[in-house]
Amino acid sequence: MAKFEIGNKEAEIWDEEQVRKVFNQMVVNTIEDKDILSLQDAILSVNLYSSSINYLVEKFPVFETIKKDIQDIIVSRVNKGAIKGEFNPASSIWRMKQCGEVERSEIKNEGSMEIIWNENKSYEPKH
Repeated sequence: MAKFEIGNKEAEIWDEEQVRKVFNQMVVNTIEDKDILSLQDAILSVNLYSSSINYLVEKFPVFETIKKDIQDIIVSRVNKGAIKGEFNPASSIWRMKQCGEVERSEIKNEGSMEIIWNENKSYEPKH
């Protein structure tokens, strides 16, 4: 049985207060250590693995918000680095997407032709 699998007695010793301390430490580490450029880096900074954090978020869903906050800190750092020319733009876009950022597209149709917008970002006339 995996270390953090639900039902594992070792995993079940985690309570909400312990998890809060771990997540808060990840936030502090992410803010202070400018080399943390991924969620995995933040997780490793508290000596855990991604599977451990996934388990803890599943067990205590309230921590999904803090996990997202950590990703937002990383996105901000990567975005600033890309704008300042410190990071490769393509790699920066990839990293930001890994942290949950999405490209937003808006099409304004003022004509009478209806279109179908496909997931692969193409469109076709609706007949």
